[in-house]
Amino acid sequence: MNVLHRREPGQNSQGVHDAVYVLREPQARQAAAPVIAAGATDALEAARATVLRAHLSVQLRVEDLPTAVADCVDFAHSPLTPGTESCQASFLLCTACPNARVHPGHHPRLAHLHRAIASLRPVLPDAVWEAEWRDPYLRLEDLRRRLGETAWQRAQATVTAEERTLVEALMKGHLDP
Repeated sequence: MNVLHRREPGQNSQGVHDAVYVLREPQARQAAAPVIAAGATDALEAARATVLRAHLSVQLRVEDLPTAVADCVDFAHSPLTPGTESCQASFLLCTACPNARVHPGHHPRLAHLHRAIASLRPVLPDAVWEAEWRDPYLRLEDLRRRLGETAWQRAQATVTAEERTLVEALMKGHLDP
């Protein structure tokens, strides 16, 4: 009765109720399985969203196609936009794509993009920044950790005027800077 209907302890502490009664109840265990699976799936998706999935390379590969922020090994078959003839994903998702390749030539642009996204945080409502900018920012944070602070500072110091203009245009939503 306490486990299935009231769903709270009767004359026991919450710990005793959970350990002695709920964990041993077959119906409670069965009902918990999809909840636990959904939680694990949500956690995995959250981790994938905030971890750099682009591959780091040491140099430019001529067979890769340049994008706004990285290179792409297969622009026609994007895992982010399946069923389309070419990738339709936002430039902010390049760092979330396993087709993307990031080499040292991209580092200054990505470091500047990281700084530009960070500059939005104090001026946007928290809910907007969290929904639209948090995941790309965290992927760039992951890139920063992987490259190391010295390489990241070098990248920030070597941002060109062209890269600044490109990032500014991208951040404003201009597809053709």
